[in-house]
Amino acid sequence: MDRILLIRLSSLGDIVLTTPAIRAVRSHYPNAYIAMLVAQQSADVLLENPHLNEIIQFNRLAKDKDTGEMIRILRILRQRQFTLTLDFQRKFRTELLMYMSGASERVGKGRLCTIRVPDVEEKHATERYFDVLHAAGIPAENRQLEIHLSDAEKNNASVAFENAGIKKKQLMVGLFPGAGWKLREWMPERFASIGDKLVQNYNAQVIVFGGPNEIELVANVCDLMQEQVYQFAGTLGIRELAAYIEKCNLFLTNDTGPMHIASAVGTPTVALFGPGNHIRFQPLGEMHTTIRHDVPCNPCKQFTDKCKDNICMKKITVDEVWTTICRILG
Repeated sequence: MDRILLIRLSSLGDIVLTTPAIRAVRSHYPNAYIAMLVAQQSADVLLENPHLNEIIQFNRLAKDKDTGEMIRILRILRQRQFTLTLDFQRKFRTELLMYMSGASERVGKGRLCTIRVPDVEEKHATERYFDVLHAAGIPAENRQLEIHLSDAEKNNASVAFENAGIKKKQLMVGLFPGAGWKLREWMPERFASIGDKLVQNYNAQVIVFGGPNEIELVANVCDLMQEQVYQFAGTLGIRELAAYIEKCNLFLTNDTGPMHIASAVGTPTVALFGPGNHIRFQPLGEMHTTIRHDVPCNPCKQFTDKCKDNICMKKITVDEVWTTICRILG
């Protein structure tokens, strides 16, 4: 049996973006044992994925992640006896893990790989992952993201909405005002303005979502709204959030992990891009729309805190976002 290891240790959105590649590997090797090494903090998004036999979790927050955690993971990898490893991370740490795992075929970027793949930055992330597959002789074309939710998870989301007073036959629009990087956040008052317009013009049920670090931000958006609003912040796990977003008819979001979740569950998405690289990370497909403006400093150096005016996000106006939403809902 072929034993294949896929590696991507980054954040939630990066993991979701690997799902087309995972599917392609399974299609090419239908009888293989396929495992994926992912960051523990984002691993839940791959649960129920029928294309994987195993999810190996790397704790990036471990105090000894450069020694003890690496040794623990290496022991697991050597026990599995992988023959083919595909490095979507393409960093020295993951390249070293591939090399020390004992796999005879290692596809990635650096000198320790048996097949070296140039990393072309200016293309979509899914295409960059496909470059790795193509170098290994694995065909891949379909870029549709996917998250596999169970019937129980979908039913729990329906019950939660019903308990909150959200009606399933009335328009539901989700807002996600947070982001993993503060400079990616559109202004709370502008999210609130869009929320009010949705209620006033479309009788929409506006639902504001947020993670554990965004409780205050979500409360601020809701307080700024004049119309009725529903909120779920700080209590939802990754899979719960995915099930809730799937129920929405439209999702307005910053450039962040839940943007990719919305794309994966098939919810039409309006994505607001500022400092991030839209070429690499914007949602793909006709049902999704990206709003952004060219500024000289875009794309920004990742996670910098030196920006003083955040002009790339300020240039996105309420009017242009509202016009886009009206076109979609119309």
